[in-house]
Parts: sequence; C-alpha cells; structure tokens
Amino acid sequence: MDLVNTIQQWPLPAIAAMIAGLVVLLVPRALNYTVAAYLILVGAFGLLRYFYGSPVSTQSVIALVAGVLVLIKPEVLSYVVGVYLILIGLLQAGVLRF
Repeated sequence: MDLVNTIQQWPLPAIAAMIAGLVVLLVPRALNYTVAAYLILVGAFGLLRYFYGSPVSTQSVIALVAGVLVLIKPEVLSYVVGVYLILIGLLQAGVLRF
C-alpha cells in the first residue's frame, strides 16, 4: 500500500488527536507541546494530501500556523487555540471561504 492510499484510507488526524489526548491526560505539563505537535501534524497531513493531488485545505494551513505559533511561544496557547477554533468554526459554517 502506498502513502497516498494510507493517507486517504486511515484517519490519521483522528489517530493523532487520540494520542495527543492521552499524552495530555497522562502528562498535563506537556499540554503546550502536545497541542503544538498535534496542530503541526494535522497541518502536515493536509499538505501531504496536496502533494498527492488534493486541493490545499485552508484548515490545514491554519492548523500548521497555529502549531508553529504555539511551539515558538507556548504562553500564547489559549489565544492561539481560541482563534484557531473560531476560524475553523467559521470555515465549516461557510461564513469564511478561501
């Protein structure tokens, strides 16, 4: 099975979310870095799909930027996650379109 089929068939972002959730529950002090890693992984999965023919997902770009911001400045986690969730909600509701 090649990488394209793996990305399309396996729910990799969902698996990453479950692993991140477990890490946060087991090691609460790692919250900032776990959230940053999760967001970067979600963004990377989206960009991987782009390189194999899918259109660029705005949500993937937002996740990647949010993850890098949290990784660089962990103290802004609350603000970055808040803005991220608002933007994703607006995108999914169809209020924002790119």
